[in-house]
Amino acid sequence: MLLERVRTLGGGSLQEAASASHAAARPRRFSSSARVSGLRSGILPAASRSLLASSLAPALAVLLTAAACSRQEGVELSGSVHDPSGSRIPHALVLVTDAEREVAEATTAGADGAFRIEGLSRSPSYKVEVQGPSGFEPSIQDLDLTTDRNLEIVLEIEPIVEAIVISGPPPQQGSVPSGEPRRRVRVGGNVRRARLVHYVAPTFAAEAERGGVGGTVLLKGVIGKDGRLSGLSTLNSIIDERLVGAASDAILQWRYDPTLLNGRPVETVVTISVAFEIP
Repeated sequence: MLLERVRTLGGGSLQEAASASHAAARPRRFSSSARVSGLRSGILPAASRSLLASSLAPALAVLLTAAACSRQEGVELSGSVHDPSGSRIPHALVLVTDAEREVAEATTAGADGAFRIEGLSRSPSYKVEVQGPSGFEPSIQDLDLTTDRNLEIVLEIEPIVEAIVISGPPPQQGSVPSGEPRRRVRVGGNVRRARLVHYVAPTFAAEAERGGVGGTVLLKGVIGKDGRLSGLSTLNSIIDERLVGAASDAILQWRYDPTLLNGRPVETVVTISVAFEIP
């Protein structure tokens, strides 16, 4: 743009001006070939400065607009996970979902309890769920993520629930009116959860490990009546595909003792998170 403006102002050859621009040690040759009055002193006349400014201003505006747009592409969610005493809880699972747009992302807090997810789409309707180790209640909250946010999550101790049933004496003979048929009620509610009986450990994708690429893969599938996994799909998108492949290849080899409902095997939906950490 500068060379074009020099050509317009001075009427000189653009090719000559371009050649002169590569000869920084010879500013006089540049001013001579460009034939622009005032260049010998290194200061443009007022009229030239005005024209040059009017040419550069639109370009500068475009650059500033592009920079602003790039900053608006995504937001960052960061923070740390604590227990009620203020100590950090390591390796907690952080799930970020937007049900309206069917978006889900995940990460795992580090050994220091800190976590970060970058590149999230801006939305006021996110839900953040943090799951700690056994014994802690999950933390669930709605969150407006139209700008970067930092959260300090406290996981409360899971309450203990005891259920006791006290039965009275059996009914005495003749307490049921004669002639009234006895009704048989099917009693259920007996569930035995699926148990993993064959485990294959995922391996860190070599290229991703060499490149220092880590993250948490969030997968969803169905444990069939035969204990095999099917319909495995990835829930999050801000994750390297090499890590997704490494996790999926191993998990598809897992085998379960299926869930039993009243003694009979049934299909069960399962969500699995695999964290690939870079030390």
